[in-house]
Amino acid sequence: MTPNLSLLKSNQLREFFRIDYLKSLQSVFPFEVIENYDKKKTRDRVYSTENTIMTMIYSSTMEDKTLENAVDIFKKIHDNQKERILKNAKDALEQEKAADLTETKIRRGPKKKYKLKLPKSKTNAISGNTAAYSKARKRVSLELMEQLFYKTRENKDLKTFWYGMETYMTDGTYVQMQDTQELREIYDVKSKNVDYKEGYPQGLVQSIIQQGSGIIHNFALASRHVSELSLIYQIIDSIPAKSLLLADDLYNTYAVFSLVREKDFEIIVPGKRLRNYKVIKQIADGDEIVEIKRGEHPGWLPKEEILPEGLLLRRLSFLCPDGTQKMVLYTTILNEKIPKSEIILKYFTRWDIEITIREIKTIMDINILRGKTDDIIKKELISAFIAYNLIRKII
Repeated sequence: MTPNLSLLKSNQLREFFRIDYLKSLQSVFPFEVIENYDKKKTRDRVYSTENTIMTMIYSSTMEDKTLENAVDIFKKIHDNQKERILKNAKDALEQEKAADLTETKIRRGPKKKYKLKLPKSKTNAISGNTAAYSKARKRVSLELMEQLFYKTRENKDLKTFWYGMETYMTDGTYVQMQDTQELREIYDVKSKNVDYKEGYPQGLVQSIIQQGSGIIHNFALASRHVSELSLIYQIIDSIPAKSLLLADDLYNTYAVFSLVREKDFEIIVPGKRLRNYKVIKQIADGDEIVEIKRGEHPGWLPKEEILPEGLLLRRLSFLCPDGTQKMVLYTTILNEKIPKSEIILKYFTRWDIEITIREIKTIMDINILRGKTDDIIKKELISAFIAYNLIRKII
C-alpha cells in the first residue's frame, strides 16, 4: 500500500497557514511581472497595483475573507513595503554622499543638502475605509493577474519525469457564487424540472495540475452547464509536448485522443464504457494495440477541428488489486518498451500521491466565491491559485 502523500501535503499546507508567512510569500513573489506591466503608468497611489495584488493574494489564504480584514492586511503589507522603500532610499542617499566625496571637481553654490525624498503615498497612513480597497481591486487588470499566475507555474527545480515525460492531471469541480443579477446571467443553475427551485449561481472550474510539484498549471472557469471537455479544449494547448496527461473516463473519447495526438503528448484514461475496436497487434496478455474509428463530431468540439478517420491506441486489461473486477485502460502510449505494469501503476498514482483541484478548493476555502461580479470572482480565483502555487514552492 502506497503512503498517502496527498494527505501529508494537505497537512503541510494547513500547518503553513497557522504561521505568519507574509515575508515568505514575498520572498517568492514575481514582483518583476508587475514592474514590467506598470512601467508606463506614472500615477502614484496609496493603493498601488503591487500592494493591492499582494493583499488579494494574501487575503485568499485567510479564513476571514471580509473586506475589513483585507484592509487590515493591506496596512501590514503597506508598512512592510514602506520599510523596504525607506531602507532603499537611505542606501541610495549614502551612495550619493560617498560618490560626492570622491568627486575632485569643485562644486559651486550653496552646500548640498541630502534629504530623503519619498512619495507621500508611501508614507501616508492607511484609512480603514473599505471603499478605497474595493476600487483598487477593480482597477487591477485581469490580464496582469493572469500573467502573474503563469509566472508562478514556472518550476524548473520541481519537475519530475516518468519515462522522460512530465505528468499532468486534469479534473473539474464546482464552486458556488453570490446571488447577484450579473452572476445569474452567466452562471445561473438551470433545470428541466419545472418544480425545481433554482439555487445560487455555480461555476465549473477545470484545472490541469502538474504531478510531483502539485503546481496548478492552468485552469478555466465557466457555467456548471458547460462540459469539462469544452473547458479542457480551451486550455489543452498549455500542456507541453512530449508530456503525459492522466484523466478519468469522461476523457475516453475519440475527439480527446485525436487532440492529444495533434498536440503531441500522451494520455492514459480508464475504459469503463464499452468501446468498439479492432485488435492490430497482441503485445502480451491483456496488452494490445487496437484501432478505433471516428464517430459523430461532438458538440463541445469546434467544427473546424478535423478528426482523422482512425486512431491507434494501446488497450490494457487487468484485474483490480482485490481480484474482484476487471479493469481496462486506454492510452496513446504505443512504445512497447514501457511495460503494461508500469502504465497501470502510473495511472493509479493519479489519486494516490497528489492533491486534486477538489482538495485545493477546500484548502484555499474557495468552495464559495465572495465576489459579486464576474471580474472580481475571476480575480478571487486567480489570487487563490497564485497563493497556492507560491506556497507549494515554499514548502
